[in-house]
Amino acid sequence: MSQILMVEDDLEITALLEQYLPRYGLEMMSVESPLVALEKLSIEKYDLLLVDLGLPDMDGLELCKRVKANYPTLPIIISTARHDVSDKVVAFDIGVDDYIAKPYDPRELVARIQSIIKRYSTISTAKTDELFVIDTNKMQIFKEQEPLNLTLAEYEIFALFLGKKHQVVSREFIINSINAIKWDSSDRSIDVIVGRIRHKIGDNSKTPKYIKSIRGVGYKYIGD
Repeated sequence: MSQILMVEDDLEITALLEQYLPRYGLEMMSVESPLVALEKLSIEKYDLLLVDLGLPDMDGLELCKRVKANYPTLPIIISTARHDVSDKVVAFDIGVDDYIAKPYDPRELVARIQSIIKRYSTISTAKTDELFVIDTNKMQIFKEQEPLNLTLAEYEIFALFLGKKHQVVSREFIINSINAIKWDSSDRSIDVIVGRIRHKIGDNSKTPKYIKSIRGVGYKYIGD
């Protein structure tokens, strides 16, 4: 049964979902305080975080930012009555996976949760060289046994590169293959994410050791 942590101060919603979600194999733990949520995450493993934005002690977006900084591969869905477009932009920039506006049908929430959990669990295992190793269960990539602090989009793209060593991977192929960047599918967004990957693995675009740019096409992982 998948474990969901919900951060929500509306007791009617939490009571409803605590009864509804287990019918679909989703066990939910609910807390009202973002600070309590952070404490829970530090001692227990969850498959998904469901966050309201209007919370006591800390805004939901700030909570998401902290969670992604410490648990970059933990899926997050924002559930909120706030309808400001800027909230959505900030949320997706942080790395939130989905955003559902209240009020919503619980069936839609369940479908979104199941889709995201399935996506995280079915990311394919990549063949790697000895320098980089992928742990698909934890959705982490290690460089010389040290974990890289990658966002989901960075993880998926770098895993894709590692699985296609010495093959040219076009930007179009990346956009069509990576679920985490469906919401922003511009070539520029791909380049920005690859730039962040390069920084985290100690690569340089001018003298690449790992990821080579293929002008007008995309990228190629050339190994160490």
